[in-house]
Amino acid sequence: MIKGVGVDIVKISRIKYMVNRYGERFLKRIYSDRELAYAKRYKMPFERLAGKFAAKEAIIKAKGSSTPFNKIEILNKKNGMPYTNIKNIKVSISHESEFAIAFAIYEEEGK
Repeated sequence: MIKGVGVDIVKISRIKYMVNRYGERFLKRIYSDRELAYAKRYKMPFERLAGKFAAKEAIIKAKGSSTPFNKIEILNKKNGMPYTNIKNIKVSISHESEFAIAFAIYEEEGK
């Protein structure tokens, strides 16, 4: 049974600005080492960082709780499909030239 849904959209340039302004302090407050390593493998890492940021926001909205961003980890399977370390959450991420968007579904355990 679905307990909650969440969606978030982020302007990619906003994440780039935050990284350029606050550097490691921002990155460590929001992302895990594995998330950062994944993003850095790409020519345009800010798209991936923005997508993961939006996914974390969507998860918080779906769960109705204020989990710290750095406790939510968004990873990717070999085929690129995103998944999270938060139980009972399904997540989808998309990005294009200016924006990243994410959708999260929080399901009741065992359903």
